Amino acid sequence: MESKLISIGEAAKLLGVSIQTLRRWDESGKLSSFRPTQISHRYYRREDIELFLNDLIIIGKNWAKNKNATEPLDIYYCKTRDVFEGRLVRLQNELAKVAGLENIFPLIVSAAGEIGNNSFDHNLGIWPDVPGIFFGYDLARKKLILADRGQGILQSLKRVRPNLQTHEEALLVAFSEVVSGRAPEARGNGLKFVRKVVTENPLSICFQSGSAELVLKQNQKKLKITTALDTFHGCIAIIYYS
Repeated sequence: MESKLISIGEAAKLLGVSIQTLRRWDESGKLSSFRPTQISHRYYRREDIELFLNDLIIIGKNWAKNKNATEPLDIYYCKTRDVFEGRLVRLQNELAKVAGLENIFPLIVSAAGEIGNNSFDHNLGIWPDVPGIFFGYDLARKKLILADRGQGILQSLKRVRPNLQTHEEALLVAFSEVVSGRAPEARGNGLKFVRKVVTENPLSICFQSGSAELVLKQNQKKLKITTALDTFHGCIAIIYYS
């Protein structure tokens, strides 16, 4: 069956970017267009656009864990807190239009905000390489991802808990203990709020920092933390909602 082609305008709308951005991606090879003839306008195969969207989690994970430090695609990159907060507002506006999410969309946005702001707070002035975070969401598949190439939970908490030795210990503390109430030392305390939001609502989260991975679902009282197959010097959080 012949692939269905869509115009550059339709592709831009599906991806939530401008036509100019798609042209830049085409020229750089990030997302190539298709021209049926030499003189035709740019078109895109619908399956290429869907694949691009489907790979959201893979794109975020690969960026955070890649040994080569590069900035992510513009559509996902929040270099500063201001950019991140602007995109949070956009997410909130889009979720507010989804039927059935009237009661929980503010909580989804708040949880994402806590995780993203933690990245900026804990790595202020000490980003190992690429500053800022990867932030993307897929409304059709009801999931969103935040990732950074920062110091990670263990290094952040060791400033106030020097006895911590492993990523697993640090992740347990971050999601279960109040570390400090003093303004400059409120490290990880926002993750207790995230835990409360997830366990009390139809949400789930997969959070990895270093070599430690946590999976948490609605009504889950005990934290499940395991050792991941790989390690890296940042954090990745994937939130699913229903």
